[in-house]
Amino acid sequence: MKKTLSLLSLCIVMSGCSTLPDSSTNATGNLATAGSLNCKANELCPNVFVEWDQQQKQQLRVETVLNSSYDYYDIKAITFLIDGKAFSYPAAGPTQQKNINRLIPRRSSNSFIVPSLFLYELSKAQNVELSIETDKGNIKRSVYTPNQPSMLYQNFVKLIASMPAQSKKS
Repeated sequence: MKKTLSLLSLCIVMSGCSTLPDSSTNATGNLATAGSLNCKANELCPNVFVEWDQQQKQQLRVETVLNSSYDYYDIKAITFLIDGKAFSYPAAGPTQQKNINRLIPRRSSNSFIVPSLFLYELSKAQNVELSIETDKGNIKRSVYTPNQPSMLYQNFVKLIASMPAQSKKS
């Protein structure tokens, strides 16, 4: 019985930190990527989706998603802390809130426009954190340390590799 409960608990914890596939290409050939941050088992673990902006190719569209069993969040801004330097971006619009299902009843998401130069800063970083400003306080999680790169960071590296050479230099 203890083994069954332990196995069930492990499955629940693992499913809470699962992510969508690490990268995909949509019908227009626009590279998109998604990943989670480094979170502890008892923490709210944001998922972040990144793709090139359809209107302005020198920008990225970053969508932050918070799935909670209890609360909706009004996501107002994000700040990437790269080696102690802050890169803050306001929300592109109002937070979208959806009721998903009984296991994850509340999903809050918002999008942000980030200049592609951000990827250059990210590519040479030694320590990266993401702080999500919400109506319930800031949610701060690790994106990258040399000992623990998150799934999101690994996917950013793939996105950087797909950049045209002139964009990397600008």
